[in-house]
Amino acid sequence: MRRIYTFFVFTLLLSSLVSCSRQKDSEIFLVAGSGKAGFKDGVGKEAELNKPIRLAPFGENTIVLADINNNAIRSVSLDGSVRTICGGPDKSGYMDGPAEEAKLNAPHGVAYDKQTGKIYVAEAGNHIIRMLTPIDKNHSEYEISTLAGVAGQAGFRDGPADSALFMSPHGLVLFGSDSIIIADIGNARIRLLHKGVVSTLAGSGAIGTKDGTPLEASFKYPMDIVRFSSDILIADAGTHLIRKLDLGNTVSTVNLQDTLSTPHGITVDGNGKIYIADMGTNRILAVDKAGSLHIKAGTGKNKNSTDILNKPAAVLVHSGYLWIADLNNHQIKAIKLAD
Repeated sequence: MRRIYTFFVFTLLLSSLVSCSRQKDSEIFLVAGSGKAGFKDGVGKEAELNKPIRLAPFGENTIVLADINNNAIRSVSLDGSVRTICGGPDKSGYMDGPAEEAKLNAPHGVAYDKQTGKIYVAEAGNHIIRMLTPIDKNHSEYEISTLAGVAGQAGFRDGPADSALFMSPHGLVLFGSDSIIIADIGNARIRLLHKGVVSTLAGSGAIGTKDGTPLEASFKYPMDIVRFSSDILIADAGTHLIRKLDLGNTVSTVNLQDTLSTPHGITVDGNGKIYIADMGTNRILAVDKAGSLHIKAGTGKNKNSTDILNKPAAVLVHSGYLWIADLNNHQIKAIKLAD
């Protein structure tokens, strides 16, 4: 009898430990940010951000982000360390050159090419695409240049990159070795920068939800984009929809079993699971293959605490974690994903 009881207790204990382990896999935790708007490098709560709005992979256990209200590009590591790569609140404007002297205006989208070490930035305030090129072997120093668009001039024009026009470009994603796809929110279009030439991939410029051939389709606020196998997923914050661009063929609406409210960020994991930063409900949602939505993080309230999100702006799967840009809490948070 004693042996049976001991085995029973051991089984319960083991079950409890497994349960706790599983729970920790989905617990949200603070990576960096004091919770108040500011600008300071440091570690964990000592660091200060001001509306982190977009994320990209940047080495093992490290991300690069657009800190929009600080007009800065910064890196954040899983240990909480924050480092400014370019820009700052006293460097608002437009200036190319060495990163420590360069000026930016509302950087929004960010992407990283691990092969070259280059960082690409969609700069909403200047209506341009910028490129940060490492100038030392350790990739600790950069030089910034303008890759496409005319600084300070909003509009719509395809053609050579140095004369093409954008209107508040937001999300962007690398596609292949020499192509960048851009969510041009002000023009309600998806644009392509390829070998020095800008063209339109999708969007007629009309505001709406029309599916169909890419250049006949319509969007409202194409906010963020992510590569999904050979397709592109688009988070349209204005129509509260996720759209899919099958390159060269069609734009369709992703069938979800529930509604969204201002989807502001989107990412996918290696298994094709989609994660959405649903800003209007202060939640991070996971989408299964059937289109069902599951709450991954957030309570729907907007108070400042570790497990409560306040306008989540971006999500990123990287190094086994789901990273979250908690916009109005001025913090980066993360969730360890199950293996």
